[in-house]
Amino acid sequence: MSAPFELPSIWTTNSQAIISIKGKDRAAFLHNFCTNDIKRLEINTAVEAFVPNIKGKCLGYITVFQTADELLLVTANHKVDELVAHLERYIITEDVELSLVSDATLTLVTGESIESWLETAQPHGPIIPNHWFTQPSYWLLNSVSDEYSQVLHTLSDDEVQAARIAAGTPLYGTDISDEQFAQEVNRDALAISFTKGCYLGQEPIARIDALGNVHWYLTRIDISEAEAKTGVTMTSEGKPVVKTRSISTLTNQALAYVKRGQHTSGSVIETDSGIIRVL
Repeated sequence: MSAPFELPSIWTTNSQAIISIKGKDRAAFLHNFCTNDIKRLEINTAVEAFVPNIKGKCLGYITVFQTADELLLVTANHKVDELVAHLERYIITEDVELSLVSDATLTLVTGESIESWLETAQPHGPIIPNHWFTQPSYWLLNSVSDEYSQVLHTLSDDEVQAARIAAGTPLYGTDISDEQFAQEVNRDALAISFTKGCYLGQEPIARIDALGNVHWYLTRIDISEAEAKTGVTMTSEGKPVVKTRSISTLTNQALAYVKRGQHTSGSVIETDSGIIRVL
């Protein structure tokens, strides 16, 4: 799809949280508790990952950014205290200091020519790649001065969520919970390494990869011909086939878990609530 935002743009939110992991063992520690390869993460780069429990279900969905002296984890603030407590439980003798960054208000900058704006504005603090859209976007941990922010277009919550949904990017707590196996979220290539070795939850995730037996996949759907609400299960011939999650009324698109076999792009599903088209 085309880039959603033609102008350099800005959006400020308190819906996201930052977890800091410091100490010389930080990369090796997180590597053992998430699905992606943290040991190979270079400075000023980022990867997506799931934090699974021992059953392979998702306790968290994070963007991991490597600075020179710490890892910064960006995630939705849904159950983030529980995620921190889960990781802290496994710190024994490792040199690891883990903390939730209090009062974190993240600023998202995106849109055409945003990288040129960053070169000019040179904002203080980390510039963390954001994976929500089909065009470059970045999280800033510090506020942007009026001098530089006034040249940016201010995005509404609805515009941001519509673009996120159109790109197929999920949020923890909205689209993902501890009820989902990592592979159900349908981001294997971006968030799961199948070659990194052992980690908590690796065994069931590897088994699913070998057998391919999850029954639902998160995907984008068109709901323009259906009556769809967030968190509703739609049925066909009395059987559940679609579980809606994020919905955009601006685009009539949604993210939903669709039954395996009907989740591929181009599928048309006749439900009790209308016609669903898989995008």
